[in-house]
Amino acid sequence: MKIPDERPHLAEVREFYSEISYEYDGRREAYFVNLHRLFARCLREIFRDGRFGGPFDTVLDAGCGTGSQVLYAANFCRRAIGVDLTPGALEVAGRKVAARDLKNVRLVVGDVTRLSLRDRTCDCVLSLGDVIGHIPNYEAMLAEVARVSKPGALFCFECENKWYPGLLWDRKERRAALRNRRKGHLRVWEFKGKALIFNSFARGEITALLSKHGFTILDIYGFDFFTYLLPIPDKYQFSDGSGWQEKTVHVLGRVDVALTRYFPVNRFGYSEVIFARRED
Repeated sequence: MKIPDERPHLAEVREFYSEISYEYDGRREAYFVNLHRLFARCLREIFRDGRFGGPFDTVLDAGCGTGSQVLYAANFCRRAIGVDLTPGALEVAGRKVAARDLKNVRLVVGDVTRLSLRDRTCDCVLSLGDVIGHIPNYEAMLAEVARVSKPGALFCFECENKWYPGLLWDRKERRAALRNRRKGHLRVWEFKGKALIFNSFARGEITALLSKHGFTILDIYGFDFFTYLLPIPDKYQFSDGSGWQEKTVHVLGRVDVALTRYFPVNRFGYSEVIFARRED
């Protein structure tokens, strides 16, 4: 089962991120601290270390949010384009661009399933922050990314992994996962008193989807494996307290980031960062 109704869901996503855009970058909860640490590592490997090719001419950040990734990329490319559905998030990103006096960054309010870019425009596409998980018609996003990507372009994105240790402790989600073992199920994420639903993806499913749209996987990093091995409630992932539960999640998250490229983290993490190449 996937997200069934597009318009109400996307309106909910837009409202949710508008409400937290002003404080998103400075969040101290373990989940965000560790996730931003992982994203920073991925960006360094892509742009500074050249692990996946480059240098890049035009970088697209599809679902750029408050702009952290697109601003980093702008230091290493001729042109960086950030697209996001949420005007409030782009306002925050725009202030960062102005403060840094970056002339090569363009921010656009838009839908990543209908990009206003020409064919074969970009040689690198980023989409971190589980953008694809929010989108009911995620195949339309993949088709658009393929359309605007040059042959050989890098596509780096994050998505939620179907099989992860938290299923051991969550009977309701485990039942949902077992209904169809080969395809992802809907996952509920609770934060700041609200609940959002996400698509998750089975490994074979996301591999087949990428292949269908002309991408070959280069590498996969896992995230949040060790943090879910223990039956610590999700609320401690999103708590800025200083109790032993929060400290434990912080420590386990550091272990996750250190071992993100290795089994079993890269196979059974809560989410995964996928690096793929657009075929010629």
